[in-house]
Amino acid sequence: MMRATPPWVPRQLFAGTAALPRECCPTVEECLRGAALLLERAGIDTARLDAECLLAHVLGCRRWELLLGRARRLEAEAFARFLLLLQRRELREPLAYLTGNREFWSLSLAVSPGVLVPRPETETLVEAALAAVRGGGGSGGTLLELCTGTGAVAVALARELPEARLIATDVSRRALRVAQQNAEAHGVAARVRFLRGDLWRALDGAVPAGTLEAVVANPPYIPSGEVGQLMAEVQWEPRRALDGGPDGLAFHRQIIQGAPRFTRAGGWVLLEIGAGQGPQVAALFEESGAFEAPRIAADLAGRDRVAMARRAAC
Repeated sequence: MMRATPPWVPRQLFAGTAALPRECCPTVEECLRGAALLLERAGIDTARLDAECLLAHVLGCRRWELLLGRARRLEAEAFARFLLLLQRRELREPLAYLTGNREFWSLSLAVSPGVLVPRPETETLVEAALAAVRGGGGSGGTLLELCTGTGAVAVALARELPEARLIATDVSRRALRVAQQNAEAHGVAARVRFLRGDLWRALDGAVPAGTLEAVVANPPYIPSGEVGQLMAEVQWEPRRALDGGPDGLAFHRQIIQGAPRFTRAGGWVLLEIGAGQGPQVAALFEESGAFEAPRIAADLAGRDRVAMARRAAC
């Protein structure tokens, strides 16, 4: 990528030197204006917002506080840190990796490179799971989240269902460390058990058959041939958290196949899906013969987002 140094950036700072006197550093407003221009040129639609988030992160303040101190000049060290983050964002590294956090379900979650960044659309999975569990007259029992990543869904469910216990699994050690950190930060670590393993293999010897109230998952669902066509930011995220096999449904098949063994009669299985995958995943539930008629829930944009089905009575 061709990168241009903004006119307000001293070249020695871009080279890694922070030995400038404070009066040579730009103000908050100058930083934001120049950074937004640079990110716009890089093709980033949220250029101004990203600039504000990065600068607020560097200065340890909230975004709205930047507006109250527009004329404030940055210290050289802070300015250098801002420039380094700006360079990385210009290369389309996800904002969440640069700031180390992402909001999900009104919770501030730690995020780390190598772990899937939580999406707002996945809140539909949390909403559907809460409705399913509460609709059955319960708020307790044991819930399982497969492919937990940052633990966003498991932590959100644990916060909303204080009587429930959760099990969250992932094949990635890094993801489980981040998820454990988020569970501790939000006071639910005592009720969330993290297990490492590939889908159902993580439960071997740890969960009795027929005991789960619900199984939720946001498994990889991008067809292999489409992963390379995703937006630039997504290319920074772990491929194994995105690639769902030739048709995007390899993990959905495995989850639906193994769910009857662990889910109680009347329990639920809820899976996030990609655009247009609703009929196919519904068919997988029907073909298993272990579930009642599946349902599809849409996200706020009106797109099919969650496929769910209730375990039929034996």
